[in-house]
Amino acid sequence: MSLRGAVAKAGASTAAPYRHFRDKDALLAAVVLEGHAESRGRLRGGGAGTVTVLGHSYLGFALENPALYRLMAGAGIGDRAAYPALAEAHRTTRAVLAERVGERRHPGGIAVTLWCLLHGLATLVIDGHVERGTAVAEAERSLALLNR
Repeated sequence: MSLRGAVAKAGASTAAPYRHFRDKDALLAAVVLEGHAESRGRLRGGGAGTVTVLGHSYLGFALENPALYRLMAGAGIGDRAAYPALAEAHRTTRAVLAERVGERRHPGGIAVTLWCLLHGLATLVIDGHVERGTAVAEAERSLALLNR
C-alpha cells in the first residue's frame, strides 16, 4: 500500500494526509487501531462466549478483511515500537478474547491457545494454503478439541 494510492482512492489531494498524519506509518497505525476496535466489537457481540462462537467471529473478521488483518498482525509498519498505542490495542483485544472465553474459569491460557489456532488458520487461508470453503469446518474441528 502506498500513501499516494490511499489518497487517490479516497479522492483527496496528495497533501491532505500530511495535515493529519506525519507519514505513511502513522496513517497505517491509525488504521490498525480502528481494526482492533472493530475486531473487539465482533468478539464482544458474538453471543455466548464459547470457543466456537468466538472462532467464527475472529475468522469472519480476518477473512473479510485480509489486508487489514495482516496489517494488524504486524505487516507493513516499519517501527511498531514508535506507536505504543498499537501494543495496547493488541493487549486489549487479547483481553477481550480472554474474558469472552472465560479465562478465569479455564486457567492455563485457553485464550492464547485459541488465538494461536485462529491466527494460524486465518493466515493459512489468506495465504492460500487452506481453502476458504473448508476453513469453517477446519476451525470447528479444531475448536471442538478446545471445547472438551
